Amino acid sequence: MRGAPAPHLKEALRSAFDGWLSAATERFEAELRFAEIRKGVNSLSSLYVERRSGADLAARAHEGAGKRAALATYFAPLHFLAAHCALESLVESNPGALAGIRRVVDLGCGTGAAGAAAASACAARPEVWGVDRSGWALAEARRTYTAFGLRARTLRSRLPGGLPRGRPGDLCVLGWCLNELGEREREPLLGELAAARAQGVRVLVLEPLAGAVAPWWEDARRRLGASAVWAAEVKRAIQRPARIAELDRASGLDHRVIGVRAMFAGAQPAGFSAAKRRRT
Repeated sequence: MRGAPAPHLKEALRSAFDGWLSAATERFEAELRFAEIRKGVNSLSSLYVERRSGADLAARAHEGAGKRAALATYFAPLHFLAAHCALESLVESNPGALAGIRRVVDLGCGTGAAGAAAASACAARPEVWGVDRSGWALAEARRTYTAFGLRARTLRSRLPGGLPRGRPGDLCVLGWCLNELGEREREPLLGELAAARAQGVRVLVLEPLAGAVAPWWEDARRRLGASAVWAAEVKRAIQRPARIAELDRASGLDHRVIGVRAMFAGAQPAGFSAAKRRRT
């Protein structure tokens, strides 16, 4: 973990992020009181930590206006920041990892935070394809991609089965979505991703640090080609955006340090080094 807290983002990317978060906050607070959004934050936190068992975790996360507001104004920004930190760590270890990316396929995109972070980290500013089964999520994802100046399209589809035909220059991003799938859905999706790897597609998986939510992690690493996989647990101290700090205090949570478990599988450019559970 890095030492002193750093600004949550730098320069133009920070401006786009702050504008995105501010617009989402204004949009949801036009209809909901702060206390209702705070309640949504606590409900989602409880759902993903204590009440995971049961059918259709992703659908339950979208139930109710308070949960949707919490997703858009709190968890989505945190996911963007965590994804950004993971991508910085990846590129520090493997400078060519994101070279030549022309399309980001944001699978199970939710609000689009992970896909937007990935596309923003690529020098070529690739197009983004957001794939999700939820119409509400896809509408939020479109707003997210637009806020970061990204060319994008959205596709409504369930996973597995929503992966477009792969091609070299593609990066498939799965941000905090594999843990929401049951084994019956996750196994064929991993098979689709392994097949896409054979077509030159790179894959980025992002999940919470807690190992209990991803007991399948090492199996996924093997399926994606363990010898070519960079894996890390990334933790960074950040200066929280005011909105995140406010909701942290109100909900009893603390994101002064953000963390993510990341896995990247791709072609091995010169100097690529795979690292298992590397902490940064």
